[in-house]
Amino acid sequence: MIGEVVGKEDPKELITSKGKETKRLTVILEDLENNRIGCTIFGEMVDQLLRHMQDGRVEPLIVVVQYFKATRWNGKTSVQSHFDISQLHIDSNLKDVAEFRSRLLGGEPSSSVRISQVPSKTAWSGVEELKQGAVSVKTIEEVLIQHEEGPAWIAASIVAINVTKDDWFYKSCRKCPKKVETPIGNRYECGKCDHTHGSAALRFFCIIFVWNFLNKYMFICILFVL
Repeated sequence: MIGEVVGKEDPKELITSKGKETKRLTVILEDLENNRIGCTIFGEMVDQLLRHMQDGRVEPLIVVVQYFKATRWNGKTSVQSHFDISQLHIDSNLKDVAEFRSRLLGGEPSSSVRISQVPSKTAWSGVEELKQGAVSVKTIEEVLIQHEEGPAWIAASIVAINVTKDDWFYKSCRKCPKKVETPIGNRYECGKCDHTHGSAALRFFCIIFVWNFLNKYMFICILFVL
């Protein structure tokens, strides 16, 4: 897929489930017909692209992405890099890039700033998703028997919350969600990512029991507050 970078969010630092530090950057790509799509890249690709996105750039920044994963969320399609298989070509000497730039500019030099700052996505709204019908609403029985993975809303009533004195929080590693036990000396050591720190982070959760009265199924759900 080929397109011009016309918008960007601020890059963000994050930690993977394996405790590895990485970066994420979302940009907006536009084709010659003014169609736009969000594109999210991770890791080294972020630094690679940022080197070409200096403030006030007036030349079009054209990229070619290969082996990116397409996702559809909340009625919108976007693409993102997928592990080490994805490739990003920036302002390369590819014939397709040269033709794209020529058709984009029509032989005239560019004189205006072409990449705008895009605000980061606002918090996801579950109510909006339900109204749009972007994700199906299922009973507990339907979720238990389905064979395909995918997001779903479950219609059920909370009948009990399993929270006693000390089981609604735990001490975790500061780099990943893994639970850490008593400190070794004056430091906590994570058995999952091998990170050590002088203090642990608190993570909160509760176990709820939900009931689907139509099919008489009980379901246990664990809610985490990170």
